[in-house]
Amino acid sequence: MKQREVRFEVYQLRLRLIMDSLATLLAWFISYFLRFYILPGATKDSFGLFLELSALALFSTLLFLFYHRLYESRVVSSWAKEVNSLFKVSLDEFLLFVVFYYYIMDIWISRIALLLFFFILFLFLILGRRIANSLIGKKIRTGNFIQKVLVVGYGDRLEKYCRQTISEGETGRFKIIGQLHGKKSIDGLPQIEAAGLAEAVAGNDIDIVVMSFPDDTDPVKKDLIRQGLELLNAKVFILPEIPMSYAGSTITDFRSIPAVRLNSSELSLGKRFVKRAFDIVSCSIAVVLLSPLYLFLALLVKLSSPGPVFFRQKRVTRDGKVFDMLKFRSMRTDMPEQNGPHWTEENDPRVTKIGRLLRKTSLDEIPQFFNVLSGSMSLIGPRPERPELVEEFKKTINGYDIRHKMKAGISGWAQVNGLRGNTSIEKRIAFDLYYVRNWTLGFDLKIVILTFFKGFINKNAY
Repeated sequence: MKQREVRFEVYQLRLRLIMDSLATLLAWFISYFLRFYILPGATKDSFGLFLELSALALFSTLLFLFYHRLYESRVVSSWAKEVNSLFKVSLDEFLLFVVFYYYIMDIWISRIALLLFFFILFLFLILGRRIANSLIGKKIRTGNFIQKVLVVGYGDRLEKYCRQTISEGETGRFKIIGQLHGKKSIDGLPQIEAAGLAEAVAGNDIDIVVMSFPDDTDPVKKDLIRQGLELLNAKVFILPEIPMSYAGSTITDFRSIPAVRLNSSELSLGKRFVKRAFDIVSCSIAVVLLSPLYLFLALLVKLSSPGPVFFRQKRVTRDGKVFDMLKFRSMRTDMPEQNGPHWTEENDPRVTKIGRLLRKTSLDEIPQFFNVLSGSMSLIGPRPERPELVEEFKKTINGYDIRHKMKAGISGWAQVNGLRGNTSIEKRIAFDLYYVRNWTLGFDLKIVILTFFKGFINKNAY
């Protein structure tokens, strides 16, 4: 590891430890102050106990931060994933105190104070990380911690990596020095002349080597990868040339044999539990609050045209399971669908006047809260399609079935970005796969908020 990288990691670790420690202690004592001095029923006591427990709060929080790998220096970091990990740390800390002091030790701690600590800790950890990342960014812009990158090979994947790295400009931590063994030159990059990879790395003081070869038969590919494995003073990364639709690929091994799993984009049991709990709580509240609206809309649908209030249609959810999706009926029942299954088109004669309003405002979708409560859908997820269309898309779109790694959702990342109804199926799938790859509880909350502003009324909803 180069000396500048060591200095950077020490600086980064020290700064984050300081900010996380301050965030934890401030959250702990502010929670105490709010509970025992501000909120109704304040008794202005227990300070001695909270002072004694502050050391445990600090130690356990830092331990959880290490456990969730929040002190690792990554080549690429995602703010959304970092926030999600900070939420887990805060939740772990809250559960630790609840279990330890209510079920193991005979010590009474205010439940309200612990709940306040959970929320304030989460917010303060985010704020502390924001401040730390800002200071780290300023330090990087001084040029002291810039890491030098050598790209080896050619191809679209490598060009995309270079564009992304170069676009970061002075705010980025990485600088591409040149290209080695490129059959196709990448614009703006000098070609490095060297007898081998080790000579190129040593001669240009390289920290990171990034390789990519689209052609498996390239005669120099195997030799360069071998040389990369022998490098001791630079990190080596290989960009696999696989389609972007192959979401969630992970490197693993089978009895010491390296293997790439292409379909690993699925939630762990713990994440499924969190997502399911969020679905049950949020949809239960929604059903209670919207019950008068349900009755009013049911009456309108019944008066608009003969037929049932609810429309049931076969759709596909997680693991390819078929279920009956509920909607308020928006079409006449005496005009069957022609020419097989297809999306509703503009000025479709089957849609009633009330139905058109329901579709435009997405109010026809709200019975799906019952689908969520029954377990066949989630509040947020890829939009469910009919089985016939699913079979068609699976034949023509690579990676389409990966969206069925998660339950279908009432709203989703594609919908809040305007991709619903008769829009590009390829773009919708791209947004769905991004969601599957990057799910966090925070991501779901973001989509819920965006749904209120962008997801209800849509020009493509006929």
